[in-house]
Amino acid sequence: MTEFGTEPSFRTYLYILRRRKWWVGLAAALGLAASLAFSLTAHKQYSATAQLLVQPSVNASGLNVVQEPVTQTEVETELQLVTSAPVQQAVRNRLHSTPAVSASEVGQTNVMAITAVSGTPSQAALVANLYANAFVQYQQSVASHSLATAEAQLSSQISSIGKQVSSLRDKTTSPEATALLNQEAVLKEQLAQMQVSGSVDTGAVALVTPAQAPLSPSSPKPADDALLGLVAGLVLGLAAAFLRDSLDDRLTSKEAAEQAGGAPVLAMTPAVPSWRRQSPMVVAVTEPNSPAAESYRSLRTSLQFARQERQLSSLLVTSPGVGDGKTSTLANLGVVFAQAGERVLLVSCDLRRPRIGAFFGLGEQVGLTSVLLDEQTLEEAILPVPGIDRLSLLPAGPVPPNPAELLGSPRARDIFIRLRDQYDLVLIDSPPVLPVTDAAILSRYADATVMLAAAGKTRRADLHRAVEKLGQGGTTILGTVLNKTTRQTGQYYGYSYTYQAYGAGAHVAAQAGHLNGNSDVKSRSPR
Repeated sequence: MTEFGTEPSFRTYLYILRRRKWWVGLAAALGLAASLAFSLTAHKQYSATAQLLVQPSVNASGLNVVQEPVTQTEVETELQLVTSAPVQQAVRNRLHSTPAVSASEVGQTNVMAITAVSGTPSQAALVANLYANAFVQYQQSVASHSLATAEAQLSSQISSIGKQVSSLRDKTTSPEATALLNQEAVLKEQLAQMQVSGSVDTGAVALVTPAQAPLSPSSPKPADDALLGLVAGLVLGLAAAFLRDSLDDRLTSKEAAEQAGGAPVLAMTPAVPSWRRQSPMVVAVTEPNSPAAESYRSLRTSLQFARQERQLSSLLVTSPGVGDGKTSTLANLGVVFAQAGERVLLVSCDLRRPRIGAFFGLGEQVGLTSVLLDEQTLEEAILPVPGIDRLSLLPAGPVPPNPAELLGSPRARDIFIRLRDQYDLVLIDSPPVLPVTDAAILSRYADATVMLAAAGKTRRADLHRAVEKLGQGGTTILGTVLNKTTRQTGQYYGYSYTYQAYGAGAHVAAQAGHLNGNSDVKSRSPR
């Protein structure tokens, strides 16, 4: 996808084609199938062609016969006359119908081609020849009629002058008689020239190549039709792919997420296909050497650098909409921080759809809302996560009818103050920003907010509105995590080719750094 404010490049177009390859392939396949279906089911058609020569006009002057060159206008005029009413009437008299034909110029010559198409070869040749002969006869009749008319007019004029001369028989030497005799001589010469031209010029066109019955059909042609259908399908598929991509404002790259969110992208976490086939799992525990687990460790590193510059004891993890992966990201982030030696507490504050307990096999029947309603103490509600040292969970508790009011209470503020003093890092899971106001309330209890966006799902406008909504309350957006990246939706961390050795070493190095006091982890103990 071409990002806003950037010029499209060849790589951009290749990326669009890779994303929309199924569109292009499907359109090409449909075009090919449609053309083949038409070609194999259509009736065979045969075409036959007769050729006519447009002859130059003849001009007889004295004893010399001069041929005038044929102009392009004359050729085009003859092409129009091939299907004129007199020609069609002559064909109708023979066939009792008027099949359609086409007339065209053969290259840049004076040759015309009359082509007829029919379901049988002999009929195609018959129709083409009938039109050709009818057109030749029509032109000859026109020429003969014109010549006869002109000769009749000249003969009439000569006869009239003869009568006038006869009436002046006694005045043959008069100037008037001399003029009439001269005029009569000129008209007789013109008549003689016209008769010579008529004997030479037999018509404007002549049949030079009669149509022959074709041996093979002119249509359909499966190979040509298949190629044409394939090309048409590819063109339509490409047009649809680029149109769809131009209208798609979903985030697909790091640059797009940074532009829409106004904050740097802290990490890009790949999609984990196994999550679609089974219950939620923490990939940092079940698949510690996978690219997904490494991406969460990369996110941890980015946050550790940020914590060196400012005090960050609590972080809110949220997203613009539902299904962006914020809960799974928070669960994995808590695990990798705990593996680095920090005492981490995960707080399930999505009081509408609490899910984080399912990632660790813990129930959420008792938790934060129980403490807020004085049904449990805070210490009783916090549960250690089995199998992961230094990681604890404060479940959501019973789902209340008024989550926003409960989270905005003074007691909730006091609870989060206590939690920040007891743990190195408090990670708060909240509902999405756009549907409800819970995230805006919870952001006041955190030092900063990490925004989640799902590649290929979250829209630019939604991420921008979510950041803007939190920013109105003075929330600090630490950065964005582009989640669920794939080869189709964007670049992601490709550690798989060397990760088997590197991943374990990096994990051991992180643990060793903590034990040697070289990490930035705080060493406070719970109160």
